[in-house]
Amino acid sequence: MRIPLPSITAGRDPSQMMMKPSVPRPKSSSSLISGAVNKVLPTEVKRPSLSGPLPPPTPNSKPVLPIIMPKEPKPSPPTPPSLDSTALSFGAKLVAQEAGLQDKDWFAGDCDRKTAEETVLRMNKDGTFLVRFSNSQNSQPYTLVVLYHQNVYNIPVRFLEDSQQYVLGKGGKKSEELFSSLQEMISHHMMNPILLIDRKSQAKHSTHLLHPTRP
Repeated sequence: MRIPLPSITAGRDPSQMMMKPSVPRPKSSSSLISGAVNKVLPTEVKRPSLSGPLPPPTPNSKPVLPIIMPKEPKPSPPTPPSLDSTALSFGAKLVAQEAGLQDKDWFAGDCDRKTAEETVLRMNKDGTFLVRFSNSQNSQPYTLVVLYHQNVYNIPVRFLEDSQQYVLGKGGKKSEELFSSLQEMISHHMMNPILLIDRKSQAKHSTHLLHPTRP
């Protein structure tokens, strides 16, 4: 019995019949370009933004202090309208004097003209008098009310701002008697006659301040 032998192809080495190793395929041109671009282009360097926080100062450099500009002085507001300086000085002087006048038997204080005239007429004696606050307390703070022959005389008591003195009667006289206080004026005319001028007839009379009274 014959054993069949394996057939051998003529002219070929059996070692050449072994499988060849696989060769990698060449990459496409697009892949090569992409890879080349990735290798050539450098990494983007980010610059610090100007609006961001400044880096801390180095140890050798001093920090820059902010420059503080001096504030300009504000203009002072306009002075509000005030009362007349004469009236203010009257007020201060009257307050000081009134403290000693309230106890005087001739000082009527805040008394109107009608009440003052009725008060002296009720006494019915020449030389009856009182002192009241004037209705216009500017340069005429007081009024002296005197009774003589059933006529009532309202005599203004003026205050001179320049000399800080009191004078009796209206202004315009050539010579006037000056007094440092109302009390001094009253005391003077208790010893010396006071001139009375009738407003209608312009007749002149004189009397002493004899009988103090008040409402």
